[in-house]
Amino acid sequence: MIMVKISKILYKYMFAFIALTCITSCDEDEVKYPLLGEEPRNLTEILTETADLSSLLAALNQVGLDETFETETTFTVFAPNNNAFDAINVSSLDSTALRNVLLNHVLETTTADYTSTMSSGYLTTMATGPDGNNLSFYTNTEGNLKFNGVASLVAGMYDKGATNGILHEVDAVLAPPTIVDHTLANPDYSMLAEAINKADLVEALSGAGPFTLFAPNNDAFNAFMLEVNGAFGWSTLDDIPVDVLTEVLLYHVVSGSNIVSAVIDGRTPTTMQGETFSISGTTIEDSSYSNTNIVLTDVQGVNGIVHGIDKVLLPEDVFQSILSATLNMADRCADKGYTTFLAAIDKAGMTDDFKTNELTGFIPTNDAFTIFFVGIENYSSLDDFVTEEDIALLKSLLEYHLYAGKLLSSNLTNGGTISTVFGDDITVDLSGDNPKLIPSFADGPKATIEVSNIGASNGVIHQINKILIPSDLTQGLGVAGAGGLQPVAENAFVYFDFNGTGTYDSWWGDMADVNDAAASSDGTIFKDFNGAQGGDWTGMFFRNGGNNFTPAAIGTDLDAYEFKFDINVKAPATGVIKFRFQGSIGDVFYDWDISQIEESGWVTVVLPANLLGVSDFSLVDGEFGAAYSGDSMLNFSIDNVRFEEVKGGIEPVAEDAMVYFDFNGTGYDSWWGDVAGNPVTDAANSADGTPFFKATGVQGGGWTGLFFRNGGDNFTPATIGTDINNYVLKFDINVVEAFADGVIKFRFQGSIGDVLFSWDPTEIEGGKGWQTITIPAATIGVSDFSQVDGEFGAAYSDGTSMLNFSMDNIRFEKL
Repeated sequence: MIMVKISKILYKYMFAFIALTCITSCDEDEVKYPLLGEEPRNLTEILTETADLSSLLAALNQVGLDETFETETTFTVFAPNNNAFDAINVSSLDSTALRNVLLNHVLETTTADYTSTMSSGYLTTMATGPDGNNLSFYTNTEGNLKFNGVASLVAGMYDKGATNGILHEVDAVLAPPTIVDHTLANPDYSMLAEAINKADLVEALSGAGPFTLFAPNNDAFNAFMLEVNGAFGWSTLDDIPVDVLTEVLLYHVVSGSNIVSAVIDGRTPTTMQGETFSISGTTIEDSSYSNTNIVLTDVQGVNGIVHGIDKVLLPEDVFQSILSATLNMADRCADKGYTTFLAAIDKAGMTDDFKTNELTGFIPTNDAFTIFFVGIENYSSLDDFVTEEDIALLKSLLEYHLYAGKLLSSNLTNGGTISTVFGDDITVDLSGDNPKLIPSFADGPKATIEVSNIGASNGVIHQINKILIPSDLTQGLGVAGAGGLQPVAENAFVYFDFNGTGTYDSWWGDMADVNDAAASSDGTIFKDFNGAQGGDWTGMFFRNGGNNFTPAAIGTDLDAYEFKFDINVKAPATGVIKFRFQGSIGDVFYDWDISQIEESGWVTVVLPANLLGVSDFSLVDGEFGAAYSGDSMLNFSIDNVRFEEVKGGIEPVAEDAMVYFDFNGTGYDSWWGDVAGNPVTDAANSADGTPFFKATGVQGGGWTGLFFRNGGDNFTPATIGTDINNYVLKFDINVVEAFADGVIKFRFQGSIGDVLFSWDPTEIEGGKGWQTITIPAATIGVSDFSQVDGEFGAAYSDGTSMLNFSMDNIRFEKL
């Protein structure tokens, strides 16, 4: 009896479970297949029976899609009513285009898409775009349902169930969306859509494409607006100049490609703006300092694809302009990597002024400082500026690189001068491809402006490749060639040596002949002015008639000559020494400031002839002389007043073992190009009386037009290793005709890789003879010369100059 009772109870619960299962199963069917009524119909039958959808049915019949909706496949159809079709011109579409329009209203699904279950986001329609990719379909559930930003539900005409899906009647035709349409449809990208419209890019980006659009969302645009508001005061998109907005937007578009996310990693696409950015995984690196993340992928349009990003991408000039408006001069220098100059500014106590005063800075690179310290004797680094006098000297040097006010490259004029904060001028040379700056120290290096118009909130920066040296600071810095004496090069151009050359017909004042070899500049007689107070021009030192003025042969060839004299200032003085050039030219005076020479023994003062104010020395046919004008108590000597032709000069080879090419036995196994052949043997035109390399009468080419090279096994300078701060690369060069353009590339190849160092030969004037060029090894780009075990060579590249120059003694030397 107990068993029978249990069986009855079990049977009762089993029946209840089966009934519940049937009910649950029926509910699931109703989710997949909505209540169909007493007479279930497929989608085509619903369309046929709905009068307000007759235009859609006719279009489906026209392209043969009516039969598609009679199949058992499950579809969600967004059906435009007749009013929607009346608003467009369907007759203008061919059958292929019309078919794609209609398929853009259809989602192929596994369950019916009830309106109550819809959420904001993207689905995929049966329409296709570039590369056959199905188009994206955006549903917006905020407020009333909106599809692709253009269509809404018709009241009471949605969630219509069919045996093969569900139908929702909508009030607009859903044309296949362009990339612009997708920005309009998704409210998260409304600022981008607004920007595209304001920049008048709607038509361009609605074209055939294909395009890939990296679309900043609203959060990205809000951050961008904060950035430009801080920099320029722009608070809305309307405030941004159209050209700037256009440039920014086009930097987000790649034309000619429909780049899907599956193949986006590792690309560096070129944008419609012209610049590139790089993509790594889902990260984009543009010109700015913060990376961008891809936060939405593969929104496919009929003319391209959209990927959402979380930051507005910035092209280089836009980013730089933002930095220019927000970073002061000091911060801008830090941003550009001018760390040595900044350290010098800080050491000189100039940081506050550099941050706040309106300035133009001609800022040397770090490499320029390295080269500078190699070329001077009194300081080897910034650490050597210790005393108050040292710091004052450093401050003066830095002030020579600053102009009070803003000076753009467009404000520079050929031959014009820049009055520096230091007080001395810089001369501008615009004769070549790149602007050059010429310091007042005539023998100092010219600086090339490598990058112009780097803006800052309180000024502008021009990057230069050399330290500019004013003549007043040469002694203090210990500039090679500026201090000490220079020998007389050509006796015929000496006008006064006071021991036979340069007879004079009259002179007066308190000058005296001194014949004291030990105190002399050259062991001969000199003129001494001691213990008397200066006066004016009437207290003349010396003069002579123009008929004895042999430098008249200079004529108008001013750039080829220098005016020199030896002077020994034994007590500080102020005032000027006036040099007088008189005759047919009129009466020309050049005032030389004696106060710039400290008590330092004999030195040679060098002045370019073109600074003296005489346009034609053949017209100096009356008198040439000199006098002191001022009120100092004088104590100085003078000798060897002369003119000399400007020439370079070579330095002797310090260590034969470190010579890699001397073209007479040391160092080359092959060389070729338009200058290939045997070294030139011409002692009269050689740097050292031995064979040398010569390229003449041929046009330069690329790296393949190699001059010379050798294998790394013969590269003796490999012994430098990593001790690069204590070595320099030197070579002797004779530029017969100036280079118009291009560079000489030195190649260091092997385990180190392939390192090319470019040296600019356009800085060397033609016709100045042999001279030695010195390049710090630390600036070449080789970190370890022991790894240059493949090849070392040189070639002219990146230009088309007709070559006429010679080289010799390519070597390394230890400092």
